[in-house]
Amino acid sequence: MGTVGSLIVLALAVGVCYYSGLLDFAGGEREALSSSVRAAGFPEAVKREMDSIVQKQAEQEGELEEPAQAEAEAPPESEEVQEEGIRLLFAGDLYLTEILQNKYRQSGIGAAADPELLALLQEGDLFILNQEFPFGTTGEAMEEKEYTFRVPPDLVSVPADLGVDLVTLANNHMLDFGRGPLTETLAALDGAGIAHVGAGEDLEAAKAPATFEIEGKTLGFLGASRVIPEASWNASRYNSGVFTTYDASQLVEEIKKAKESCDFVAVLVHWGIERNTLPEDYQKTLARQYIDAGADAVIGSHPHVLQGIEYYQGKPIFYSLGNFIFGNGSYESIVAELTLTEGETRVRVIPCASEGNRMRLLKETQDYYRRLSELSFGVNILEDGSVIE
Repeated sequence: MGTVGSLIVLALAVGVCYYSGLLDFAGGEREALSSSVRAAGFPEAVKREMDSIVQKQAEQEGELEEPAQAEAEAPPESEEVQEEGIRLLFAGDLYLTEILQNKYRQSGIGAAADPELLALLQEGDLFILNQEFPFGTTGEAMEEKEYTFRVPPDLVSVPADLGVDLVTLANNHMLDFGRGPLTETLAALDGAGIAHVGAGEDLEAAKAPATFEIEGKTLGFLGASRVIPEASWNASRYNSGVFTTYDASQLVEEIKKAKESCDFVAVLVHWGIERNTLPEDYQKTLARQYIDAGADAVIGSHPHVLQGIEYYQGKPIFYSLGNFIFGNGSYESIVAELTLTEGETRVRVIPCASEGNRMRLLKETQDYYRRLSELSFGVNILEDGSVIE
C-alpha cells in the first residue's frame, strides 16, 4: 500500500474510533494510539506525522490546564487568614457568696460557670480578673464598713478551677479584716499557682508587675486602686497593704519601668463610683496618663456595673467590666478579649449573664452590643463583638 493509501486507511480508522466514542486523546490512551500506528506497520512518515499530531495536542491541552489548575489552587480573595496571636481574657469582680460557696462544695465549679463558658475561659493564654475579697480565717471586720468580705482559704480552688492565671488585689475590700488575711491570701494564691498584683507585704511587692513569657513575648501587668476606705490601707516600706493611684505619678513610673522590659503592659485599676454607668472625669484623665506612660491597655473595676469602652492613642480602655461572679442575683457581665499579634491588638467583647450564682454565655447579643455601644466613646461594636475605632 502506498503512502496515500496508508493515510486514507488511517483517517478512516481514526474517524470510526472517534465517532464510536472509543478514542480519547488523554494521557495513556494518546500514547496507545501512537504505539498502535507503529505496530500496524504504517510507513515511517505516517508515524512521524501521527507523533507530531499527538505532541501538539498534548501541548495545547497543557496550556489550557495550567491556568485552571493555578486558579483551583489559589485561595478565594474574600478569605482573610488572621494571625492567631496571644489571647488575653479579662473579667470583672469576683466574690464568693456563702450560697455559692455551699453550691461549689456540693457540685464543683459547674455551680459557678456553665461548661461552654468554662471552655472559653480555659482556652485563652491568660485569664485575669479582680479578686474583690481576701482569703483568710483571722482578723476582725472593719468597724463601720457596710460590706466586709472574707472567704475560707481552701476555696482558692474556685479561681483555679475557673482557669484564672492572674488576679489584682488592689481594691477596697482586701483589708476588710486587717492585714492577717492579706498574708493568708498571698500564701493561698501562691500555693495555687495564681499570680497576683496590687497588694503585698510591702510597697515594693504591692507595686511589682506580674510578667508572663508567651510565644517569645513578655507581657506585664500592674494593679492599683483609686478607692480605699482609709489611708492606713496604703502599702508602705514597712507595712503590707494596697498599691494606690490617687496620685498617678507612682503608677506612671512603674508603667515606664515595666515597658522597658515588656512587649505589652496592661494596667488593672480599681476606680469610679459604684453603680454609675458613666466614668468620672478623673478616670479618663488617669487612663490617658497611663497610656502616655506606655500602657497598652487599661482595664477598670469597682463600679459593679458595665461602663463604656474607649480607644486612646489606639489603645483600649475598659472603664468597668462590672461584676463577673459576684452576687446572688441576675445580671449581665462581660469578658474582654484582647488578641495580641505582631501588627495589632484585636479587641472583642464576650457577653455573659448570671442566674442563680451561675455565669453563662449570653446567646442574644445584638441588643447587648447596642447598649454597650451607647455607653462607649467613639467605638463600633460589630456583630461578632469586635470593637473597632
